[in-house]
Amino acid sequence: MIITALSWELGEQHVHTLLWPTGSALVIGLIYLAGGVVYRDVLQYALGGWLALTSTAALFFGVPGMFWVLALAGGGGYFVAARVERRRVAAALSAS
Repeated sequence: MIITALSWELGEQHVHTLLWPTGSALVIGLIYLAGGVVYRDVLQYALGGWLALTSTAALFFGVPGMFWVLALAGGGGYFVAARVERRRVAAALSAS
């Protein structure tokens, strides 16, 4: 509602186009941060920090570049987290 109200008040659709994707990614990053704190999971916390950082940084790249930053940096963060988690689970299984 805040993003829509801000876009309505400023009268610019460009603000709406910029803030919806980055705002959504920021909220997801904050959810991962909170989950990392609650479950004491460093990987989840790091992924949340990375998503929050990249979604905020994406605002500086404008409309076409913003989607590239979100796709490559955000998706790359998920890829790295998946690889690290796979190794972590394999190490836990081999230890037991």
